[in-house]
Amino acid sequence: MIDVDSSYDLCARVTRREARNFYYAFASLPRAQRRAAYALYAFCREIDDVADACADDVSVPDTSSACQNSKAVLTVGTASGSGRAIDDTRDNYEILKADPEPSRLDASPAPDPRREGLLRLRRRLASAAEGEPTADRDVALVDTIDRFGVDPDDLAAVIDGVEMDLDRTRYASFDELREYCYRVASAVGLATLPILNAAVPPTDRMREHAVDLGLGMQLVNILRDVAEDLDRDRIYLPTDELARFGALEEDLRVRRVTDELRAFLGFQAARARDLLRSGGRLVGLLPRSGRACPWLLGELYGRILTRLEMSGFDVFAGRISLPAAEKLALLWTAPLRSGLPRR
Repeated sequence: MIDVDSSYDLCARVTRREARNFYYAFASLPRAQRRAAYALYAFCREIDDVADACADDVSVPDTSSACQNSKAVLTVGTASGSGRAIDDTRDNYEILKADPEPSRLDASPAPDPRREGLLRLRRRLASAAEGEPTADRDVALVDTIDRFGVDPDDLAAVIDGVEMDLDRTRYASFDELREYCYRVASAVGLATLPILNAAVPPTDRMREHAVDLGLGMQLVNILRDVAEDLDRDRIYLPTDELARFGALEEDLRVRRVTDELRAFLGFQAARARDLLRSGGRLVGLLPRSGRACPWLLGELYGRILTRLEMSGFDVFAGRISLPAAEKLALLWTAPLRSGLPRR
């Protein structure tokens, strides 16, 4: 196992290579907080990579021998904030220790490799929560959890969200979609919140606005990525609201932007804008060292949303992104604009 500084360096390289908007936001943090954010991002990136690689019939990335040090699955938070037991640690630990191969826990047909990969990550997270890293990247994760008081349940909720993609491709209502967005986006923000708050447990009000920031960011992602998601037969849009506006799934399938679809997308954009605005109230609640990061994220995603609106919601014209120069300019001005003096 590598030392903690090397582990943080590894996580930083992953973030630099894979992150887009997040890398610029994390760059605004002091060194210790920045490295901790990299550790969280690297773990969440691996959750996505496991599911995506399997979905594309690519070999599952090595989850660093997690099965060799199996732990039972964590209790995770749901969108309502309550916990639900995915697996009970005490009752199942001896079973998993004796037979760590998930495919042998029952006699069912060949298991889904995506679920197996996510189960290994659940076990790795459980080990990290106990201070026992089982992968090089997790050395930094263990240090981050211990140093800043990150709640592992928030990270486990991210795994829950990715696992939802294995079971469904449509969402009947915004309540259903909100649960998904909470898990894959807001839970990441909640995990990061103790880092932004300088290792002080966040208040309920902080958590409320962090949840809204994550929801708003994920809705922007959904609006921007409509075409890409359709290529994978996924529609992350509430079907009941589509029907209410008279928009048709067939219009989406044939990449046709009708007046009804524009009105529907405008309604979703307004919802995302309201959530980003609420999320922006988190900035003033944080210590000065942690303010620029959420301000940058809100600004970056708000600008993507503005570009979508200016395009007339032509979500099939190409993926909207911000140029690096614009992101760097925002990073430079973030200390002043978020209320933080330049360092």
